[in-house]
Amino acid sequence: MDQLVLGCLRRVVLVCGAFVLRIIRWLNVTYWIPTPRPNPPDTLNHSKWGIHRYIEVNDIKLHYVEKGSSSKPMMLFLHGVPDFWYTWRYQMHEFSQDYWTIALDLPGFGRSEPPLHNATYKINNLARIICSLINTLGKSDCILVGNGAGAILGWQLVNQHPEKVSKYVMLGTPSEAILHQLFERGAMPLGTLLKSAFLLYGGRFPTVLARAGDYAMFDELLGANAKPQDLEAYKYTFVQPGALERAITAFRENFKIFFRVRYEYVAGKPSNIPGLFLFSEKDSFMDPEEFIALLLTVYQPLETRFVPRVGQLMHQDNPKLVNKCIIEFLSEWVPEPKGLDMNTPGKQILLFLLANSFTRLQRSLAPQSCSTQQVLWIIVCSGGGYQRPMLCTA
Repeated sequence: MDQLVLGCLRRVVLVCGAFVLRIIRWLNVTYWIPTPRPNPPDTLNHSKWGIHRYIEVNDIKLHYVEKGSSSKPMMLFLHGVPDFWYTWRYQMHEFSQDYWTIALDLPGFGRSEPPLHNATYKINNLARIICSLINTLGKSDCILVGNGAGAILGWQLVNQHPEKVSKYVMLGTPSEAILHQLFERGAMPLGTLLKSAFLLYGGRFPTVLARAGDYAMFDELLGANAKPQDLEAYKYTFVQPGALERAITAFRENFKIFFRVRYEYVAGKPSNIPGLFLFSEKDSFMDPEEFIALLLTVYQPLETRFVPRVGQLMHQDNPKLVNKCIIEFLSEWVPEPKGLDMNTPGKQILLFLLANSFTRLQRSLAPQSCSTQQVLWIIVCSGGGYQRPMLCTA
């Protein structure tokens, strides 16, 4: 009992001490004046991350970084808020050998032009811009990867524009419809609701607080292990005039009526798009157990994986593990054969000879003695989607 009391007292002293130190910092005038950053850090323009390009889509000049050959399938990356293309640098480097990787600055973020009307930030309008971007770049669809608010946008594309998405990987955040279901059930934590209310109704104070401590929010966002050049890349990008204000505007445009108006979810077209959802215990603003089951009831086929010891930007905190999960997911799904009529009655059985996959399959399934030529994948096709593959021996 005495140890419990001492532990509680020690905790109270630590919390009070941290609060007093923060008050002292707030009273310091220099705490509210960020360091000028007239020149971008070298890492933002390093050639190893890709080539910077601009394209006009729906009367908005968008900036993106590309790496890889445009003759290969497109892998499109959507960042969250506050964020920009640089967040995907490790994934661009990893996947550019097999895909045409595109890391986009969403309208009003990074080097992309801000829209004339704030309504452009609404998620349904951004989804239409992404569809137009895919068409303008000469592709019919893409492998879509999103994090945070970029994942919410990605879910919108999967729901309403499934023809533009061949596969998808979402990190950390469920769809807007799932979020509203959680809100209606009272499953959103009080801290999340208070932070959202502060961003929605705090006026200019959220941006003032974001600049405090020389943009200390990015030190927290990127974590203690962040490289100095990466921190400078974020701080330089969001020190630009209006950058933080536009991020707040994008949040408010999508959530200003979220807590007051009943969400009317428009059912998407049948898609059966293979998807992967990565989550951790820290990256989301709520307990993943609250929404994983809901995701699995709405999105099929969907694979979910837990990524340990990472934060909100898991793809930067542990890029090797996140990339490994994405690689394994992409290798599990065989591209749909062109010209196959999936609407014929009954089930069609399609046999593929996958000699190059034999070693991986033999390790993952029960040991058996057979030649490479005897390994066949039987994929049961029904209603336009694939079920998980099964092993058959001739």
